[in-house]
Amino acid sequence: MTLPKRLPRKISLGLGLSLIDRAVKEFFAERRREDLQAAIEYFTDAGALHCIYCGAPNPNRWDHFHPVTKGGDTVIGNLVPACQRCDDSKQDRTLEEWVSSRSKHRPTKRRLKKIQSDFRKYQRKHPYQARDFDEKLSQEQKRMYHQFQRAMDDLKRVLKEIGAAQ
Repeated sequence: MTLPKRLPRKISLGLGLSLIDRAVKEFFAERRREDLQAAIEYFTDAGALHCIYCGAPNPNRWDHFHPVTKGGDTVIGNLVPACQRCDDSKQDRTLEEWVSSRSKHRPTKRRLKKIQSDFRKYQRKHPYQARDFDEKLSQEQKRMYHQFQRAMDDLKRVLKEIGAAQ
């Protein structure tokens, strides 16, 4: 048996805190499991799914076209098939933010037009209106989320004081 010659990848505090924030936002997001089968059926073309971003066959992830961190929901009309490379590259950005980023695997301007066209067709069949995160929350939910944000800010201050965060 050959053991890896490097240590497991270290998760930065910034990434860890952003994942916690995303998890809290997902708590408030709409999520419908039954939509997954409808999304699979929509995107199946000649028996195979393709990454909406690069066209690679057999994507292994579902991406939130409108990111959860920006208010996106896990529902049909916002779920799109993505390969690992594109999903990792897009991260929690909108398509426009991703295209204008410095990400190595961002879509070309030419590919962007195809993605937008395919997404418009999908939206005609399965309408989804993205809303900013704060717009989706009731007054009580906003109070709870802002309380969470204050606690995260306190944690960031403590981490900075002890030299664990920049």
